[in-house]
Amino acid sequence: MRRPSATLLLSLLMLPLLAHAAGFDCHKAASAAEKAICTDATLSKMDDELAGAWQKARATATDPPALMRQQRDWLALRNACGANKECLRSSYRLRLQALENAASSGDFRWQQEWQRESANRSVGSQLVLSGEVPNLHFVLNAWNGANTGVLEGDLLLRDGTASYRNGSNCRIDIHRAGDRLQLAQHGDRGGCDAGMGVDYAGDYLPAAEQAGKPAADLLSLGVLDTVAQNDAAHALLGKDYTALVDDINMQGEVDDLDGLGATVGSYFVRGIANSNAAIVMRKDTALWIGLLVFDGNDALRMRYYTNVPDWKNRIPRTIQAWHDNNDKSIPIDRMP
Repeated sequence: MRRPSATLLLSLLMLPLLAHAAGFDCHKAASAAEKAICTDATLSKMDDELAGAWQKARATATDPPALMRQQRDWLALRNACGANKECLRSSYRLRLQALENAASSGDFRWQQEWQRESANRSVGSQLVLSGEVPNLHFVLNAWNGANTGVLEGDLLLRDGTASYRNGSNCRIDIHRAGDRLQLAQHGDRGGCDAGMGVDYAGDYLPAAEQAGKPAADLLSLGVLDTVAQNDAAHALLGKDYTALVDDINMQGEVDDLDGLGATVGSYFVRGIANSNAAIVMRKDTALWIGLLVFDGNDALRMRYYTNVPDWKNRIPRTIQAWHDNNDKSIPIDRMP
């Protein structure tokens, strides 16, 4: 029998909150993730390494509740991998890195890469901090669709807040909030070298933690309402599912011109709305979707998808009007 894992150690501290999702005996492994870990030598070794890293991090933690919260969130992400061993290895690598950083820096390290928390990957920012406390150097990269912003300078850390000022009416204040950073931006975007719709403000997590979060999909982005709709979209769109997710940056109002009782949303990417855009009509699991794409010759086309047999050979007025409003000359491909 293997020695208690890091997840078991956590469960002993947090019972009964995590009793259903924490450590396990390989003879009693129940979940797909637990069974995969117990039958894979590499994963089993990583779980043992994580147990040691967890003990070291706990010994130096200045904010134990925050550390517990991080571990709890990681457990949920790990278990979501199921039996996918590559996903599990990636999850363990990221958590090991985060715990080792915590143990070597008293549970908090300013000097690392941070990612702004965002449910939509087309909107976000990256913060890289370097230097020696209290004098830090920062590089900020932000984006909103195709528009971007870049800001770089020096920060002075005082009383838990790092501040930056420039001569162009831009002010940045960064302060610690538990296991994350909160960044406030003051002044106009132009003074902070940010494009239209781009800003830097928000909550920032260590990049290793942010990278471990589930990828955005049409359900998490609010384009679809139910798991059944999302499953139907995956089946209907195939590889174009990802292309549609990438177009969910801005949303417009659209009426159902066909009287189908459908909910309709139009979506586009800021800065390139004339080429990266889509329209989605949904009613229960019935879907009608228009998606702008580039073909092999870099020519813009619209792909029309539906899982409603009676609409396979005809395009709803709602989608046709959206298409014509964009550009009547764009060819339309009716997808199988």
